[in-house]
Amino acid sequence: MKLHLIQRSPFSNSALKDCLNTIGENDSVLLMQDGTYSLNHPLLTDIKNPTYALLQDSSARGLTTPASTKAIEYDEFVMLCSQHKHVLSWY
Repeated sequence: MKLHLIQRSPFSNSALKDCLNTIGENDSVLLMQDGTYSLNHPLLTDIKNPTYALLQDSSARGLTTPASTKAIEYDEFVMLCSQHKHVLSWY
């Protein structure tokens, strides 16, 4: 069980696409920093994995979190890291 941290925009980097090519069925995705620009990206519409976005990062960019993604605070981010066996950063 892995937590994948997407930290770059899908419009300037292949991190999201690369991550989704390797993601396992029990893995989760967290969008943070410029990775929150992925919130409405078509690549995320077909995945069944739990998807999260850091509320502070999406709000700072003027983005709204869709219903398919759970907006979380930093304390929940820490909980997610402790609940997953591995944490992988994509950037």
